[in-house]
Parts: sequence; C-alpha cells; structure tokens
Amino acid sequence: MHPPMTIIDRHLLSTFLRNLGHTLIGTLVLFTLMDLLDHMGSFVDNSAGLSMVLRYYLYKSAWTIDTVLPVATLMAVLFTVGTMARYLEMTALFAAGRSLLQVCAPLIAVAFLLSLGSMAWREYVLPEANVRMHKVWEVEIHKNPDTINPTEHIAIRGPDDRKYYARKFDPETGILRGLKIMTVDGAKVVERIDADRAEWNGRQWTLVGVVKREFRGEEEITTHYARLTATDLTIDPKGFYRDRIRQEDMNIRQLRDHAELIRESGGNPTTALVDIQFQLAFPWVNLIVALIGVVLASGPRKTTVASGFGLTLLISFGYYMFMNFGKSFGHSGTLPPVLSAWAGNVFFLTLFLVLFLRARR
Repeated sequence: MHPPMTIIDRHLLSTFLRNLGHTLIGTLVLFTLMDLLDHMGSFVDNSAGLSMVLRYYLYKSAWTIDTVLPVATLMAVLFTVGTMARYLEMTALFAAGRSLLQVCAPLIAVAFLLSLGSMAWREYVLPEANVRMHKVWEVEIHKNPDTINPTEHIAIRGPDDRKYYARKFDPETGILRGLKIMTVDGAKVVERIDADRAEWNGRQWTLVGVVKREFRGEEEITTHYARLTATDLTIDPKGFYRDRIRQEDMNIRQLRDHAELIRESGGNPTTALVDIQFQLAFPWVNLIVALIGVVLASGPRKTTVASGFGLTLLISFGYYMFMNFGKSFGHSGTLPPVLSAWAGNVFFLTLFLVLFLRARR
C-alpha cells in the first residue's frame, strides 16, 4: 500500500478506536448510574453491602457492554467519518480516486471483528455473568431462597440416563405437572411415561394420571394407571431444582441441547429455536450499523455532535424495536425462528444498500 494511504488508514482507525472507547465507557457509566438510581431503594431497604453492589454491577456490566456495543459502534463511526467529511478530508480522498468503501475499509474490518467478538462474548462470558448477577440480586441482596432456576418447561437428563420433561415444577411442594419420562436405547425410544402430576413423599415418586407406552419392535404396549408408585425413578426434586441456567441466559450450545431435550421429551422447542437464531443474528448488528453510519456520515450534510447523537438514538431504537418485535412473534409461533431473528438484519442491510446507492462513492 502506498505510504500516504497507510497513514490515512492508521489515522482513521486510531480515531475510530478512540471514539469507540470513549462512547463505550460513557454509555456503560450512564447505564450503570441510571440502573443504580433505579435500584437504590432496593439496596438501602435490604441493607446491601458495598461488596454486593459492586459485584452486582460487575456481573451486569457484561450484559450492558453486549447491549450498548452496537450503539457505541454506530456513534463512533458517525463521529469519525463525520469529522473527516466536515473538514473536507473525505472530499480530498474522493478526488484522489478512493471510493467510500476503500476509505472506510478499516472501520468495516473492525466492525466485522466486533461482531465476531460479540458472538464469542455471548457464548463464553455473558451466560455465566448473568447467572452470577441474578444470584447476587435474588439470594444475597434480597435474601430470597435460590429460586431463580426455571420452574416451567424443565428438560433434564436424570442420573438414570432417562430424559425428563416437566411442564411446571413447584419447588416448595416438589410437585411436577405435565411430566414426561423417556427411556432410550441409543437413538431409539423404548419406553415413554406421561403423567398429569408427580408427587414426592420424601423417598419415591407417585405418578397420577399415567399413560405408559412400551415400544418392542413394531409393537406398542399402552397401559393406563390412575396412580403409580415409581420406585425405579432415581431422580429426586433436587434434580429438577439444581443450579441451571435460565433459557434466556443460555449460549448457543446450551440452547441446542435444551431444544433437543425438549423435542425428544415431547415438548415444544420453538422458543429455544428462536433464541438460537437470535444469538446468531444479534452480533451482526455491529457490522450493519457501522455500514449505515459510514454512508450517513459521509454525505454532504455535516454530522455534528447533536445530529450524530440523534441519528444514533433513532437507528438504535428502531433496530432494537425491530428485533424485539421479531423475537416476540417468533416465541408466539407467528413467525418461523429464522425469519423472526434475521428480519431486522435483512431490513437494515437493505436500508444500507439503498443509502449506499444514493451516496457519494
């Protein structure tokens, strides 16, 4: 690469990274202060110690960073490219024969890396941080029992290697409702037990409203029981109440296992499948908003601090609203998982293409 171009690329990249760091730290501090003011009453009423508060916000910062990274990326792009356009540096580069994408290639490359980093962050950091944050909030600060584990649509593999699915679990009474038990031999189901309710007496389970199906080759033997004492079930209520990650805090691998277990147990895995697609789709928001920001900031209209902040709010709000609507439609089954998760990305990528075709290139 020609030396002057290397200097320009380095200048652009260093300016962008500096703006990104400032906006990321600023939004992180702003979100934390707003949340602190909102929860100050709870901290005071529950006599929460400084250590609890600091650990709560340390763990919550993982979620805050994940949420505000696209906002910070867009704002940093608008300020970086907008400043170059305001001082006619973009015009000079265009006159020298460089296209818009050539000039902004370093920003686009960094935004691509940020998307990959966001995906890794959601896979390896965010789930554990969310679990610890919820435990500090519920157990340490509010002195509640550790009841943050899910009590509905529980799918687990028991110590006897059977697959269990419960529509609802009451931790206080140990009663399971909508219980399904699958016994498998390799990939083949050899027995399935459906019970309206399961009660624990301290030693063993009593199943109520039972349909037991045994599969022997092509033959299916069905037996009905009003009540059945299941002495062979080795799992106890603690097995349904152990430390597990809530579905909304799972990473892609955990969601895939969760969806498979729900499906094999006869449940509906739609919400898990939707969440998998959102875990894949959301990180690419960073790249798409960077592309949109490049086009908007390079135009003839000068980008000031006020206009840049306004554009960031407008685009970010629209993007998050689009994604949340899609997620709601996906969870309800109105839209298929892939469409509900990726529609926002497709819409805003199309918006970028329209703006790009009309921009100075």
